[in-house]
Amino acid sequence: MLVRSYSFILVACFMWSLNPVANKVALVDIAVPQLVLMRAIISAIILLIISLLLGHHFNPKQIGWRPFVLGILDPGLTSLLFVTSLTVLSASNTVLVMALMPFSQPILGRLVLKEEFQSSVFAGALLAVFGLAIFFMGEEFNGSDSLWGNALLFTVFLFMVVSQLLTRKIMITEIPAILVTSSQMISASFVLLAYLLLFGDLDLPLQASSGTMMTLVYLVFSMAIPFFLYNQAMRPLPVGIASLLLVLIIPFGFLFAAIFLGEEITWIKATGAMLVMIGVALPHLLQTGRKHFSVQHK
Repeated sequence: MLVRSYSFILVACFMWSLNPVANKVALVDIAVPQLVLMRAIISAIILLIISLLLGHHFNPKQIGWRPFVLGILDPGLTSLLFVTSLTVLSASNTVLVMALMPFSQPILGRLVLKEEFQSSVFAGALLAVFGLAIFFMGEEFNGSDSLWGNALLFTVFLFMVVSQLLTRKIMITEIPAILVTSSQMISASFVLLAYLLLFGDLDLPLQASSGTMMTLVYLVFSMAIPFFLYNQAMRPLPVGIASLLLVLIIPFGFLFAAIFLGEEITWIKATGAMLVMIGVALPHLLQTGRKHFSVQHK
């Protein structure tokens, strides 16, 4: 069960780490509201089809109101604000959101969910944050990285913290993860549609290039599949460990930004990414070592 949960999160991290790059490409031809709305609607349809194939019937009364409210927050508002921030920030800068997650989640998991506080998780989070600090010492921030964009990112971070805690509470129940994720996408679609009706227009990007449309297809699946995998993985894992693993998005995203956007790989960035990886692995390695030591001395 734990191996599967770790595998699910790794796949989710891999797909999410491509999002900043893919969004940058798609934003050339598609406006922010249209982009996030199309992703949410198509993702909801895909997840509903998958849930039917798995034998789960979508019954809002059985699911309850919590997943729908959660969907308004995440991915509804978080995706809108995150993609908007990409219009003024670099792709690598946006990973700052994930940098704060491992530091806050173990503490909040203890305070809100009454989970056991694992010192190894906190130590790994500190090491990961230290690695991220080194990583961004090698990042050149220019004037386009406005206060507005960073304020949006900080808001996304706050929403994601609340979202993960609420998701953890929901996933303790017997509601299938696929139905929880489908509910999130449906309510997110309504929020984004309302935003478009009030502040934008519903013109679809029919003249977008084939490359942009292919990128959109990936963004749809990278919205639906990782959410489902992460929700499924949240059942057996403490929220601190689950969120700490999300830091893997940083080195993955760093690599993809270098490959697809031509961002320079420096030794400072490489060192920071390596420390992040060690910080992610530290809690699991210490836990495994303690178990092995206790078995040997029984």
